[in-house]
Amino acid sequence: MARTRTSNVAAGVILVVVGGVLLVTRFALMATAPAWLLGLGVGLALIAIVSSSYRALVGGMILLGLGAGMVLGDRGVAGMASGAWILLGLGAGFLGIWVLALILKLNRHWWPLLPGVILLALGGARFVRHIAVIPPEVMVVVRTWWPAALVAAGVWVLVRGLSK
Repeated sequence: MARTRTSNVAAGVILVVVGGVLLVTRFALMATAPAWLLGLGVGLALIAIVSSSYRALVGGMILLGLGAGMVLGDRGVAGMASGAWILLGLGAGFLGIWVLALILKLNRHWWPLLPGVILLALGGARFVRHIAVIPPEVMVVVRTWWPAALVAAGVWVLVRGLSK
């Protein structure tokens, strides 16, 4: 099944938004953001369940994952840094898209598995601090700017989607 222009644009927008929000959280404190994100995520997830809307499911689960990660990070659960919790929350949100879409029989797309597994792996890798293969200066740059890769990928997908 070929990707349509609409699906390319939607995927690009999602990548730009997620990457942009993650970049903003690196440089600005957002004290009330988790509550807003959780509320919007629950609202969109309910809309998805009631109206069988795959788009609402995607938005809702991403917001729920991001909000949950921010809450767990703010609370310092398990002594983990908030960045690790945000990665794990977003990864769980993407996997939630795939699982709920299967349960609700909305779509059989596999794409949420890719960012879900990558984000969960990145979050899990933050726990493995005893292996110091990469210099600390490089890790600081990677930890700070990895969301820019999501923005770049989203822009690339948007340009491809709009040029078709």
